[in-house]
Amino acid sequence: MDTNKKNKIKNLLAEIKENSGKKVTVYSIKGCPACEELKQKFNNIGVIYENIPMDGNEPMWSELEARGGSDFVPQVDIEGNLIKEYETINELVSETISLMIDRKVILK
Repeated sequence: MDTNKKNKIKNLLAEIKENSGKKVTVYSIKGCPACEELKQKFNNIGVIYENIPMDGNEPMWSELEARGGSDFVPQVDIEGNLIKEYETINELVSETISLMIDRKVILK
């Protein structure tokens, strides 16, 4: 990896850590491969989050629905901004980081 890419990654990780005080909530269920992949990626890059288990949690499903959420997981909330539409877990991670640091980030 060239030095420029390494520096960009280093700077992005620093920005994520600087904004780790923002409230990030992950809605997930046990046994969901996408949920586990998302949480592992967050752990790897240092995103601090609260996990809300959705297994049998009808009140929380109702709350997400009332907020315009979908009927699948994972979903992520950053400071009251619910991310419910994405194509891939990398896109969901990108959207989360973008909301955390207040600028667009695209992960490939």
